[in-house]
Amino acid sequence: MSQSNRKRLETIAIIVGYAMSRLDDRYLRSQEVRTWRAAFDRAAKALGVRPASLKNLRDEFDPFHDNSRRGWWRRPLRPNRQRVMGDLSEVSDDALLECVSRIFARDETATEELLDSLVEVRAPAHNVAERLLTGRRAENLFLENCELWTGIRRTDVLDRRDSALGFDFAVAGLPERAIEVKGLKGRSGAIQFTDREWSEAKVRGPDYWKPRFTTT
Repeated sequence: MSQSNRKRLETIAIIVGYAMSRLDDRYLRSQEVRTWRAAFDRAAKALGVRPASLKNLRDEFDPFHDNSRRGWWRRPLRPNRQRVMGDLSEVSDDALLECVSRIFARDETATEELLDSLVEVRAPAHNVAERLLTGRRAENLFLENCELWTGIRRTDVLDRRDSALGFDFAVAGLPERAIEVKGLKGRSGAIQFTDREWSEAKVRGPDYWKPRFTTT
């Protein structure tokens, strides 16, 4: 196997391991299996790797996700793991499941662009933990100043951050209004939107607000 193909297979396995950790029980349901042993065996057969390799990959990502496993919390993530988590952390669960499904189906047309991007040797574009923290700071900043900045009373702002609706806040009495807060650390940086957020923005048009804040 060439070096390029070896890196590609390794990246594919990392994506699947990341999906296992992040999606947890939902991953098992999507594969119609009840145990992780069965999930590892099925994925290993599809990818041509050892089941133990996929378990190790899942465990590497576990400290970063809300599941019952502790994972390898003392082991720093290697750059290629950071790259996958950084690029896929804002992809919706549905899209991640579809990606895994296409990988198992060997649908190269659907996965080629993603794999080319992730296989490329480069430093992680951003620190995932810091980006998540920056986003939370920006959301809190918006809540503290929403009436001053937007004229919307704090009591009318409805928290939808845990609802996976494609936006952070709704407004009482204005069902068409959606607010998605994005934060940047420092004076420059990239803002990424998930596929669900893009869908909501397309449907709602000018009623989809995207305030952007620089945090320290």
